[in-house]
Amino acid sequence: MMKYLSLILVLFISHSLVAQSEHKSLLDGTVAYEKGDFETATQKFEKVIKNNSSSLKGNFNLGNSLFKRQKYDEAATYYQNAVGAATDKKEKAQALYNLGNTHLAQAKGSMKQQGQGPATLDEKGQKHLEEAIDSYKNALRNNAQDYDAKNNLATAYKLLRQQQQQQQQQQNKDQKKDQDKDKNKDEQEKKDQGDQKKDEKDDSSEKPKDNKPIDNENEKDPANMEPKELSKDEVDRLLEIIEQDDKKVQEKLMKRKRSKTKKPEKAW
Repeated sequence: MMKYLSLILVLFISHSLVAQSEHKSLLDGTVAYEKGDFETATQKFEKVIKNNSSSLKGNFNLGNSLFKRQKYDEAATYYQNAVGAATDKKEKAQALYNLGNTHLAQAKGSMKQQGQGPATLDEKGQKHLEEAIDSYKNALRNNAQDYDAKNNLATAYKLLRQQQQQQQQQQNKDQKKDQDKDKNKDEQEKKDQGDQKKDEKDDSSEKPKDNKPIDNENEKDPANMEPKELSKDEVDRLLEIIEQDDKKVQEKLMKRKRSKTKKPEKAW
């Protein structure tokens, strides 16, 4: 009996020491974080995770420290872990909000300036932007009163729409250039054919102009693409648009589902 009691006592003491060590590492990490020493904070929070991989505070704070060091891929991993470790909706919403911020930062980091034109996102950056939007939406599903999540969702969605509009404008511009090239090629071929007809000279005829593709559109540079805090009215307006777009997507999915489940007609 004493042997079992000793074993239980050893296990209890061991668990207590681990808990104390975790608490101290969390405290030390928080102090370092508040001082701006994010590298030390990272080390302290990593120590917490090493002893308790499911620690909500450990994962969340480690994600914050890595975010401050611009290690966004790693930060996203620990925010995801924090989402899984959360025990209530508010905690989950906070982790999802920070996850969205991580994807938004990655999207902004991938923006590239194309000559004199506006900055654009590459394919990977646009994917991060879409993931940021999904994260903010999920944060609001867990805490509908989070104004910061609403603001960032609206900002990210506005940026996505601007990118989509730029892509459409570029496609239209490229299409116009191709059409102009084809037109010039046809005109040049007609001119060459006319020159070959030696018996049909017409000095008064006007030679085809060597038209080069000209961009007649006075495109102004769009507004600064850096996400800013939006007014409450603008946030509400964009959230309504997002909700409408989500409904349209759901309706399309339902139509596809119904078309797939439609019974085939009997063969006569």
